[in-house]
Amino acid sequence: MIAQMNYLTAEELRKLFRGGKLKVLLLLSFIIGVLFVFIGDRLGLGDNLPLTAIELLLAVVLPFLMVALGSDLMVGECKGMIKHALKLPISREFLFMGKLFAGWAAGTLIVLCMFVPTFIGGFIVHGVPAASTLGAGMAELGGAILFSGLLLVLANSVSLWVGSSGVGLVVSVVLWMGMSVVGFLEPQLNRFFVTDYADWLQPLLYGGDAGMTVSTLLFMTAYYIIGTILGLLAFQRKEF
Repeated sequence: MIAQMNYLTAEELRKLFRGGKLKVLLLLSFIIGVLFVFIGDRLGLGDNLPLTAIELLLAVVLPFLMVALGSDLMVGECKGMIKHALKLPISREFLFMGKLFAGWAAGTLIVLCMFVPTFIGGFIVHGVPAASTLGAGMAELGGAILFSGLLLVLANSVSLWVGSSGVGLVVSVVLWMGMSVVGFLEPQLNRFFVTDYADWLQPLLYGGDAGMTVSTLLFMTAYYIIGTILGLLAFQRKEF
């Protein structure tokens, strides 16, 4: 079962690479990472460029890239190759999870394409970072991958329910903006929304409060489960 899932995920990832959107998003994320090295150094954003870059870019740029990828992850194939995939001796649930894992892997590559230039640029500009700084950067990278994957899962679910990648993208962006506004006006509600990266992941990465860490993990896990279940339900109901 695991070998079959790995094979299906690899095939779906190859399919994403054959499409144009993932290539564009990877190139865009790499260019943004390179530009951030020059801009960050001029603005004096700090010695740890990768850490600063991830924290700033997760506010708007990475969420938009994940929503753009997630909104077209499955809906874009509804009238194409997915019809042939459904003829294979595999369940819809198995196919759904394979596509989801492939999307998560693609999202990880997007984050890495943005992180690697800032890491290399920071190494060239500021030299070898301290072990603690390097560890914080790696932890931030792991958190960014986890958080970006969650946004992709939620965007995919929204698009499946509305039945259109374009409409799903718009709805996801509107929901993101709505949560940002509500969180700004009512800070006590902010921790319930996926827009507040700092409140969700900073305690997990740097805080010494075990309660806050457990709370963060529970929120992340709950949203992953909700997004996956809702997406699977929409995928099962859809006619291809």
